[in-house]
Amino acid sequence: MRRIDALNQLHVVTNQIAKSLGEINPSMNVDGTEMLEGINYMIKRRDETIKLLDEAMEKEGKDWTEDERTLLQQLSVLEEKIQPKLSELYSAFSDQMRRLQQGKAAANNYKPQKTAYSDGAFFDQRK
Repeated sequence: MRRIDALNQLHVVTNQIAKSLGEINPSMNVDGTEMLEGINYMIKRRDETIKLLDEAMEKEGKDWTEDERTLLQQLSVLEEKIQPKLSELYSAFSDQMRRLQQGKAAANNYKPQKTAYSDGAFFDQRK
């Protein structure tokens, strides 16, 4: 793959990531896993494209043409745009995992139900 083609492909994938990150709800309560899987897939594609760009740079050198410099500047702007959103998404995901773990820990603090009913009331019994 030529260097300019790899840059164009990188630009397209990065734009897709930026667009998807703009559409996703940062709290992750509304969006389904499809949206997150889509972003994860695009990030993997972007990583593969960067590897292709590295290979093309080894073959063609590092003397950038004017078109390539323009694409690199646009990619830099996009990168500055998506990094905070990715960090926010990672933080929201970490918070969600932490809440899940806390819920599991709280649920494990109680014994399984063993007919602890008394006149229609249920009494929780800790382990």
